Amino acid sequence: MVYEQILYEVNGRVATITLNRPDKLNAWTARMEEEVGDALRAASADELAGAIVLTGAGRGFCAGADMSLLSDAVNRGGARAGLLAADVEASNGWRRDFHKKYAWLMTVPKPIIAAIHGPSVGLGFVIPLYCDFRVASPTARFSSIFAKRGLVAEYGMAWMLPRVVGLAGAIDLLFTARTIDGAEAHRMGLVHRLFPEEGFLEAAQGFARELATTVSPRSLRVMKRQLYEAQFQTLGEAFETALEEMASSLASEDFREGVAHYLEKRAPAFTGR
Repeated sequence: MVYEQILYEVNGRVATITLNRPDKLNAWTARMEEEVGDALRAASADELAGAIVLTGAGRGFCAGADMSLLSDAVNRGGARAGLLAADVEASNGWRRDFHKKYAWLMTVPKPIIAAIHGPSVGLGFVIPLYCDFRVASPTARFSSIFAKRGLVAEYGMAWMLPRVVGLAGAIDLLFTARTIDGAEAHRMGLVHRLFPEEGFLEAAQGFARELATTVSPRSLRVMKRQLYEAQFQTLGEAFETALEEMASSLASEDFREGVAHYLEKRAPAFTGR
């Protein structure tokens, strides 16, 4: 695919996807959605990419859905054009809950780090919730905005946001539609790490590179699925899954390498197998 609204590169074991409509604060379009999906699939299949950074060009991460889409939805009197909450193709054995629009990011077999500076609003607030990590600069600005637009908690946000910031925090952010900065987002647990504005993207990529080079890709892949699917399991079911996965891990190349590099006091050379 020829990318028109994103940039994509792989460097130093990190795939970086950059939303690239800086003059529009990277407002989300149907074309951008298609390109991000294609880039995520490419990164998933690329053995040179161990982690994925999703960020925005220019002054912000994403200012939400392009207003032309919202205007079209008003004229139609129905769902947003180009942003229908349809199922994506089920292809990897995950339960159907994770095949929903944007929720499928949780099935990507590599860690996704949303690197957020400037505005992260509306749909631009929703999408990072489905990433594994959210890192931000102090200048980041988060808002659901939906209550101020006559909209609701979109795309499973009512399920996801309380799992990130707790029910009280979700009520606060959704009902008031207020804007919080990176520091408050970090205190609430919405953001995992704060990095300085200067050198922000490099710091985010450095964090991604550490994930890609120091821990087993196989372990990350399996634990990611364990954690998200456990949200629908009982303790007993999660325990049985862990027993099955532990048996498989003990027979894996990455387990042998994990022991070997420790004993030999050298950097790991995991294969992901």
